[in-house]
Amino acid sequence: MAKLFNRSSGPKEPVKQVRLKLRSIEVWSAVKVGFLVSLALAIATVVGAFLVWLVLANSGVFGSVGSLLGSILGEGSNINLESDFSLANVMTTASVLALLNIVLTTALAAVWAGIFNLISKIVGGVSLTFTNN
Repeated sequence: MAKLFNRSSGPKEPVKQVRLKLRSIEVWSAVKVGFLVSLALAIATVVGAFLVWLVLANSGVFGSVGSLLGSILGEGSNINLESDFSLANVMTTASVLALLNIVLTTALAAVWAGIFNLISKIVGGVSLTFTNN
């Protein structure tokens, strides 16, 4: 068992380092990655909105806050949070925001790739060093 933990005292192999420069990002590649990231965020937004609504609806928060607002604003106020924050309204809003996020994030990925390419032409790119550790 002791042999498993003993290390050889021989010379270690030298660490090999490779220096590379990132000079440009292909815009189409950035668009594809941006789309996939925004799609994942859109799914998370819709699922998160559903889970938050589910917790709030089952715990009775909408009814409690609605009755509190009704007592503060008076009996003449027509506040019904349960109908305002129905599942259909929440899911519609979350879906619209998710689709808007997909479009904007995909477009911004292309814009940022173009900006990086312009700056890279001026300053020469980003230097990276890789090792084989």
